[in-house]
Amino acid sequence: MRSVFTLMCVLSLGLMGCSDTGGTPADNGPYASKDLWLCRPDIENDHCDTADLSTTEIQPDGTMVTLTEFAPNPDAEVDCFYVYHTVDRWPEAGNTETLIPHPDDVVKALERNGAQYRGVCRMFAPLYRQMTLGTYGQFPVGLQETEFFQKAYGDVAEAFEYYMRRFNAGRGLVLIGHSQGSGMLTKLLQDKFDDDEALRTQLVSALLIGGGVEVPEGDRAGGSFMNIPLCAAAGETGCVMTFRAIAAGEPPPILLIFPPAQLACVNPASFDGGTGTLAALIYSRSYDHVIPFPDGVDTEWVRYPQIYESRCSGGEGFRNVLEVDCASGHTCDVPMTPQELQESLQENWGLGPSLHLGEYFIANTDLVHIVEQQIASRGN
Repeated sequence: MRSVFTLMCVLSLGLMGCSDTGGTPADNGPYASKDLWLCRPDIENDHCDTADLSTTEIQPDGTMVTLTEFAPNPDAEVDCFYVYHTVDRWPEAGNTETLIPHPDDVVKALERNGAQYRGVCRMFAPLYRQMTLGTYGQFPVGLQETEFFQKAYGDVAEAFEYYMRRFNAGRGLVLIGHSQGSGMLTKLLQDKFDDDEALRTQLVSALLIGGGVEVPEGDRAGGSFMNIPLCAAAGETGCVMTFRAIAAGEPPPILLIFPPAQLACVNPASFDGGTGTLAALIYSRSYDHVIPFPDGVDTEWVRYPQIYESRCSGGEGFRNVLEVDCASGHTCDVPMTPQELQESLQENWGLGPSLHLGEYFIANTDLVHIVEQQIASRGN
């Protein structure tokens, strides 16, 4: 991913000042290029539409049920704007410069997270020159002030502005991100939404999973956002869903032991502050090296219902993380316990003791359902 950023008409100017439409001002700008989008309703190779989301659910007694796959919904009432997590594992600080053709890891991230919402939203997912993994190690604090963050965020903001000019037309909007994607969308919410009452009325919700949203202890707003609260009910709109996950009983990463401020946590399985049972563990066969994929399953995805439970913990030693454990009365022997999953994630991706890279495995089913409820609530 170190090669020169090449986008036909984009030379030494990076992403600035390029358009392939030659149309009205609303059509101009770098993100008018269809090549800079993974998902957009008017492009032929829409990866949200073509993603194989066929799923088999394995019941506690071993019975296998093939689920009806979420089909793309071109008539959806709202739009989803998705920003993917870090896939550029280059160990030095910098930004991804190769976006076309779309890297396999980027498409895989989209299929794992964003494409899951295609049945409830029109999907928009831009490519961007994200920060490398090594950037995080070099700048554990002050990351937003670096040229690397500014380059990545500049792309996301440019893509969002093009989307708003060209496609939004006052429609409701769900922002969806994970990890670095959540960091980009947190900044976008601060810059575009927090002080704009009219734009906030269009916000169905923001799913900032695995990010660093901050909120004063005991409050729903303040910290990262002054006017956008944490979600307090499944049907509430104009709010933020966020958490960082760890396996229960395991030591958290150093960042979660001594965070710079109070991290926010919203439990997708329970909004009342208690423990709730997560709807399902869901993952694809492409992650068989992390979670064993069962024999005899012909679909791309497998789902184990109600095997994990979660709670937001503010216990001594760490603050407000989502602790995940086996559900009460469940052994979690198939496919693995949250503690085993955390160990496998660490062994395969080496990012410290947490469930960070498995957060959508454990919560996607709940989050999609919550978005459905929010959209329905908004329409009432």
